[in-house]
Amino acid sequence: MAVDDTGRWTSDSIEYKVRVGVVMSLYVVYIFYVVITFAMFIKRSKDKHSGLAQRNINLVTLQVASGFLMGTVGMFSTALQLWPAFLRLWFTNIGYMVMYSAVLGRGFQHIVVSNLHILTNQIAGTKNPGFKNMMPQSNLAVFHESKRTDRSASQSSMFSNAEFDISGNGRNTFEKRSVANFTKHGHQSSMSGERGPEMKLYRRLQKYTRLQRYATDKSMLIFALCNLILAIIVSLVVNILNEQFSLKPMSMVCRLVWGFIPVMVIVGSYVIFIMPIIFVKCWKLKDAYGIRNDVLICIIMGVFCIIMNTVWDVVLQDIALKWSGWFFSWVTGVVIHTVSVTVPLFDAIRHSRDVSDRMHGVGSLGAAVNSAIANASGREMSNRSDYNAILADPHEYRYFCDFAASCFCSEMTAFVDEYQALKGLTVVALGADDLWRGNSDQLEPSFMSRMVTNTIDDNVGYLALANGSINLNSRSLRLQTPPTISILETAKVVYPQYEFNENTPFPVASMDKLVAIFSVFINSNSYTSVNLPAAMVFRLRDRLGTHQLTLTILDEIKDEVLNMLYLDVFTRYAKRK
Repeated sequence: MAVDDTGRWTSDSIEYKVRVGVVMSLYVVYIFYVVITFAMFIKRSKDKHSGLAQRNINLVTLQVASGFLMGTVGMFSTALQLWPAFLRLWFTNIGYMVMYSAVLGRGFQHIVVSNLHILTNQIAGTKNPGFKNMMPQSNLAVFHESKRTDRSASQSSMFSNAEFDISGNGRNTFEKRSVANFTKHGHQSSMSGERGPEMKLYRRLQKYTRLQRYATDKSMLIFALCNLILAIIVSLVVNILNEQFSLKPMSMVCRLVWGFIPVMVIVGSYVIFIMPIIFVKCWKLKDAYGIRNDVLICIIMGVFCIIMNTVWDVVLQDIALKWSGWFFSWVTGVVIHTVSVTVPLFDAIRHSRDVSDRMHGVGSLGAAVNSAIANASGREMSNRSDYNAILADPHEYRYFCDFAASCFCSEMTAFVDEYQALKGLTVVALGADDLWRGNSDQLEPSFMSRMVTNTIDDNVGYLALANGSINLNSRSLRLQTPPTISILETAKVVYPQYEFNENTPFPVASMDKLVAIFSVFINSNSYTSVNLPAAMVFRLRDRLGTHQLTLTILDEIKDEVLNMLYLDVFTRYAKRK
């Protein structure tokens, strides 16, 4: 075995040539692996049903590029005795700095966005009928305080390219007054919540809402780019100050390790102080896309790489002379690329295939649900039946809402809850309006007193019905139709003696909640805005412009939300279950 004075294999030895051949062959395979999987990842991320859009594509791209630089350094340093020192310096500094900053950025963003959706779901479900004997009531106040301009676009299914401004032409004087009243009552509700059991939830939601401005895609990209610029500056300074890392004359020997120390100090601070915090915060979170596991493995591998490189070259020097500890940089790069790109890619391919199968014959899940099921295949009919059974079961629906929050779709289930609350409020108000115009002696006295004191929200879902009319001695029946049943259909069933139709306007008592739903779930500046097709938003804007606030104005949106929940969330929910 031919070795030089330092104990390394000489370049003409068989062992050295075998090592070079094996490692460089692996490197060629590694190049194809990274390029092909990442190209497929980018292409698949454009499919809105793939789930890849919930990842921060910019940070993943930087992570892939920096991981490839780390892998290149690892393979070349393992295979070759001599190669340009300045390339090793640049690849190491840029690769490590960008990799660790991208992982930290993704971890921080995941913590903020996941907690926002979890808390939004918990607040929306604090008065859910599955746990209390009442219809869902409005929790819009806390949502109304959050603006979408401060939130992250990634890890969230609530993007919308359509601009909708509730303060535009579609808003009249009454609606402006309604929003003002809503804000006032919402503030009072929040104040009362601070004295109740929901105080902690509201405070936590406010905290993470404030953090949103620092967790946006743009903010995280700036953070990673700042680390990139810092790595470039440090590398340039080292190139200038030490000739071993200079470009001219080019040095092939890198005996001085201090050139790597500035970057390693920064990376070490990330590993020792920041990554453990991110790890603990991420550990208790759950998401349906595997982002948590992705981030945790990246953090573990980042720490593993630093430790093994150090131990290998310091403690196991004899082995390191034959097989460099830089090899662990390549191992880290491969593992991180696999968990961040390859595994999510194949999961997305399988999920997109399932969604494509479910999209066959998709129609409205509201009024047209029976015809949609009738036109579906046997398996699809069973899936749709299961989905509608979940929507009709308050207990199961609450678990479904929890899972939707892990899919970053809490704004959709919150919209459904508010639609249900609006439905109950509207049906009560429609009957009350008629009684006040006619004979109010038949109305239950205690119910009338509550109506007069403007606390109608406390009575949503409770009607005293007897043969289609309200009677003093009748037993109060609970009104709870599933969200697939529209407001108009419910009103027709409750009041068969009246001729409600698509032109029937919302009663005045429901207008505050209706306008609040527009502001919170359809206004593109709202944190909880729902991702709706632009054409649908424009049609709604036109209806608002002509003041067509009829009972069916939200039906199209409600059916679209139910369809999105079915195609994406329910598909994943059924697999997990």
